Amino acid sequence: MKKANIFSVPKTLAERRAKFAYEAARVENAMAKRPINPEPWENRDKKFRDNMIMAVSRQCGKGRITSPAKLHADWVRAYKEMGWVYGKKRDTIAKTHPDMVSFKKLSRKEQEKDWVFFMLAEITRRMD
Repeated sequence: MKKANIFSVPKTLAERRAKFAYEAARVENAMAKRPINPEPWENRDKKFRDNMIMAVSRQCGKGRITSPAKLHADWVRAYKEMGWVYGKKRDTIAKTHPDMVSFKKLSRKEQEKDWVFFMLAEITRRMD
């Protein structure tokens, strides 16, 4: 596994926005002591990063999703497209994740995580 450098700045605006939203969400997630805190941006596979860039770019445009619940549903869809399925534990090899359920079925802490990401995506709209 390569060593993560969260301070390396991507060249394109779309990548900068996506990395900012992802890493800021990771920091907030760790501070809130949520049970799942994913790997640093650089340690995620290219398919994931490309998907995140596309999702954050969409959130910066006119067609952005207007609620954390809808954004979560889109996240579940994107993960399914990447081959992930529901599982009691997050496992990057087996591609299982306990949050692959509807927003209403998430714990309060996990719903809060989606709200945080939703707001971070709003912040990224102001980056240039």
